[in-house]
Amino acid sequence: MSRSDAFRARVQRVIPGGAHTYSKGDDVLPVSAPAAFVRGKGARVWDIDGRELVDWGMGINSVLIGHAEDEIDEAAIAALRDGQNFSRPSPLEVEAAEALLAVLPGMDMVKFAKNGSDANDAALRLARAITGRDLVAYDASAPFLSIHDWFIGNTVMNAGVPEAAASLAVRFRYNDLASLEGVFTDHGPRLAAVLMEPCRETRPAPGFLERVRALCDANGTLLVFDEMVTGFRYALHGAESLFGVRPDLMTLGKGMANGYALSALLGRRAYMERGGLTHGEARVFLLSTTHGSERSALAAATAAIAFHRREDVVKRLASTGARLMDGLNAAARDRGVAAFVAMAGDFPSRPVLVCRGPDGAPSMDYRTLFLQSLLADGIFMPWICPSFRHGESELAQTVEAFDHACALYAKALERRSVDGLLEGRPVKAVFRRTN
Repeated sequence: MSRSDAFRARVQRVIPGGAHTYSKGDDVLPVSAPAAFVRGKGARVWDIDGRELVDWGMGINSVLIGHAEDEIDEAAIAALRDGQNFSRPSPLEVEAAEALLAVLPGMDMVKFAKNGSDANDAALRLARAITGRDLVAYDASAPFLSIHDWFIGNTVMNAGVPEAAASLAVRFRYNDLASLEGVFTDHGPRLAAVLMEPCRETRPAPGFLERVRALCDANGTLLVFDEMVTGFRYALHGAESLFGVRPDLMTLGKGMANGYALSALLGRRAYMERGGLTHGEARVFLLSTTHGSERSALAAATAAIAFHRREDVVKRLASTGARLMDGLNAAARDRGVAAFVAMAGDFPSRPVLVCRGPDGAPSMDYRTLFLQSLLADGIFMPWICPSFRHGESELAQTVEAFDHACALYAKALERRSVDGLLEGRPVKAVFRRTN
C-alpha cells in the first residue's frame, strides 16, 4: 500500500466524503490525483508520497499570492504569539477593517466571518430586515453561493432541505435580462435582495448590471455582489471599479487573506448599522462568529492587502493566465484538437478549461483523460487559478504538459473512446442526486 492508498482508507473512515470541502473530494478528481498534500511553497505543492507538482488549484482559488508566503505568514505568526482570540475586540480587527475599506471606497463598514456562505446569508438576513420582505433572487448559473438551505435546496443535491426554505429563493440567469425582468414582474414587491456574482468567466453584457441596479432601485430591493472569486483576482478595488455599478452590500473571502480563513460582509453604512448599536429599529442578529476575530487571519489579511497595494498582483495574474491560455490553445491547434479542448473566458486571471468529446458535447470522460495526462507530467489542475508566484518554470512545465495531453486527447478522439486510456473512473460533478 502506498501512503496515498493508506491515507484514502484512513480518511474515508473518519470524514464523510474524505474531505471537508466537496470540491476537494476523490470523486471530482482523477484516480491518479494526489490523495493529500503535505506542503506548499510558491506555486508548487508536495503530496503525501513526496511527489512535487505545479499547483493551479491554489487552495480552491484562495491563495492568490503564493503558498507559504513569508511576509504574510510572519505577520500571522507574530499576531498569534500574542494570543489568537480575546473576549473583547483586538486592535487588529480595526486595522484589518480599515485596510479593507480603504481599497473598497464604495463600502463603509465591514463584519468578518470565516466562510463565504455565512457572509452571504448575513447579507440576505440584513436585506430582509431592512425591506421587511422574505424572497431573494439569485443567479442560478453561479456554481456555488452558499451551503445553506435557500441555495442547496434549489440544487439536485437537496436532500434534507425543507421545501419551505428552498421556496424563499427564486432564480434568474446571468446576462439573461428576460429571466431577471420576469423575476421582478412576478415577485418584485416581495424581493428583499438580488444576490449574484458581478461576473465570473464571462463579462456582463452591455447594460446588464446597470439594469439589475435599476430594477433593484425601482423595487426597493437590495443588490448584493458576491465577490468571493472576483475579489482581489479581477480587481483590487472590486467589480465596481471594472463595471461602474455599486452594490448595496458585498461579500469577500478566498484571496483576501492568501489562504487564511477569513471572509467579510461589507456594505453602505445606512444598511450595515442595522446590525449595530446606533439605531432605534429592531435589532438584527447580523454576524456573530467566535473565530471571525481570529488574530492570525486578520494579520494575514492586512499583510496581503499591503502586498496587493505594493505589487500589481491583479496584472500579474492576468498576464500569467493569458500565457497559459495561449499555451494550451496553441498545443490544441498543433495536435488538431482545438475544436475539442481549449481554455476560454473573458478574464485570463481565471480561465476555464473546456473539454469536449467526439460529439462536441462537454465530456467528463475526456476531461478526466486530459487532467490525468497533466498529473503524469507533474501538473495539478483541477481548475485554473494563477497566482503571483507562478513563474517561468511553472509555465514552461505546464505548456509542455499541455502538448502531451493534447496528443493523448487526439488519440482518444481518433478512437472515439477513452477506453484503454483512462485510469479508473471518470471525474464527477459535485452536484448530483446520487453517488
